[in-house]
Amino acid sequence: MIGMQELVGHWRLVSFIEQHAGGPWSDALGPDAKGCISYWPTGHMQVLIGALDRPRFRGEWDSIPSADKARCLDRMVAYAGRFSVAEDRVLHHVDVCWIPNWEGRDLVRLASFPSPNRLLLRTEVPTDGRARPMQEVLWERAA
Repeated sequence: MIGMQELVGHWRLVSFIEQHAGGPWSDALGPDAKGCISYWPTGHMQVLIGALDRPRFRGEWDSIPSADKARCLDRMVAYAGRFSVAEDRVLHHVDVCWIPNWEGRDLVRLASFPSPNRLLLRTEVPTDGRARPMQEVLWERAA
């Protein structure tokens, strides 16, 4: 059973791996991805993960080609909202997201603490017939 107070704080990314259709596990955004997740006592949360190979831009945002912007967004994860805890699950109630289709959804993560100051969040096995990768994100407490 996970308690809300155990989650509260700021966590830095250790690893983000995924598995497609039962294949091998691999780094979702590369081995050097960086990111953080924060949980507040008020029940709010936010997460931001970015691959280090995202394109660097020069000039004004409006002058950046759309294809370059899309490559950048494809190599990151960003959302925020509220969170709640139910047994061994953390529910992220998404208010704003880099993928607008996720707004208003609950993202369910199986949560565990594999060692002191480490938090592992895993996706559940899909049961709706849709092909989605399994993901495991390991975080280390930063503050």
